[in-house]
Amino acid sequence: MMRLTKIGNPGDGLTSGRPLTDRISALAVLTAALILAPLSQVLAGGTMPAAAEPCLACHSMPALTKTMANGEKLALHVPREEFAGSVHAMMGCAACHQDVDPKAHPSMKPYDSVRDYTLAKADTCKTCHSAKYEQYQGSIHASLVAGGDAQAPVCSSCHDIHGQKKVKELVTFSGDVCKTCHESIFDAYEGSVHGEARFGTELNKAPICADCHSVHDVTAATASEKLQASCHDCHQDAAMAHKAWLPNSGLHLGSIACASCHSPTAERVVDLRLFDKKSKTLVGETNADPRFVALASEHDKDGDGLAPLELWNFVREANREGIDTSLTLHGRLEVRGEDAHRLAHKSKAVRECDTCHQKDSLVFENVTVSVTAEDGRRIRYNANKETLTSAVSVDSVGNFYTAGGTRIQLLDGLLALAVLAGFGIPMTHMSVRKWFKSKK
Repeated sequence: MMRLTKIGNPGDGLTSGRPLTDRISALAVLTAALILAPLSQVLAGGTMPAAAEPCLACHSMPALTKTMANGEKLALHVPREEFAGSVHAMMGCAACHQDVDPKAHPSMKPYDSVRDYTLAKADTCKTCHSAKYEQYQGSIHASLVAGGDAQAPVCSSCHDIHGQKKVKELVTFSGDVCKTCHESIFDAYEGSVHGEARFGTELNKAPICADCHSVHDVTAATASEKLQASCHDCHQDAAMAHKAWLPNSGLHLGSIACASCHSPTAERVVDLRLFDKKSKTLVGETNADPRFVALASEHDKDGDGLAPLELWNFVREANREGIDTSLTLHGRLEVRGEDAHRLAHKSKAVRECDTCHQKDSLVFENVTVSVTAEDGRRIRYNANKETLTSAVSVDSVGNFYTAGGTRIQLLDGLLALAVLAGFGIPMTHMSVRKWFKSKK
């Protein structure tokens, strides 16, 4: 058998990690491998084409690497047995590496970093997986990549390209892939009622990450009502179950995220979302027209979050800038932080009315105003908690319901006076008329 310790010329950055004993051209390596490779290895597993063997003659060496411009090492090792047992084995190497010219291999094309190389090769997958690739392009992950996030995943971040198994064997269904980046969130999930059911002794089909967030078209958690719809996909009797004991259950379910009650340890936030009453849609913001934060900052004079009057002026100004729109704020009680995934058993869910229905409830301490970005994420700006209880907010927060948290004492007093006047004036009128009659 031929022993190789270095491929190419000195200084090309491609090494096997062993002392240099010989120099030969890449073309000679490929030719010799074609002649000398045993047939049993060429047809490993009965699925790998013979054309892959010249590549594996070198790339099966564990220490083979290429040095990037920034000094990082790109691993070039392809385990022979893993590749032979993968779904890609039957395609060989050239199907994905069509840019490789055996006569000019190894490539001298420079890459600044391993990440640059990964991004440059990411489009290769769409040749065969165009539908999945399009789904990915609309995901929060693709948006983060486009925004320059060096940690955002591409295809090869979740899929073992050279050792990819069949779909039914994918570790997506175990959540291990997601845990790579979202470890603390996954730990919270494992301690939830879903996690305990998923990984417990019963091993039932409780939802895992992809069941709620999708696989390739992963959307931002707050992109829409998608997550609540995901809950109702499994808990189809939830509306009826809440109606049996919860007053105004429809209003509660429409303005409160499921996790707000079913993750009792999570931090809650009231999110006031800009809403167009004419189109009946949440207001979005394009990357080309990022006005929201600038406008909110302009009205936040002290930089400590929008006060009631500042919020009123902000909504008024937003309406003035809009084209044929009628903007207001729709509120929703949500949760944030990793504990949002620590869903408790229904017996531990919040059921006490005074959790929210009391003065100075801690549930309404955190308030934000938001719009939807193009990738589905919420762009938030902080607001004072007084915006929920001030009479100034009546117009701007007119369509907001937080299960009793927006009671405005001034309006309660005016309402009480109106009720008293409604009864008092007629009664006084009748009493006066009766008195005059008695004097006649």
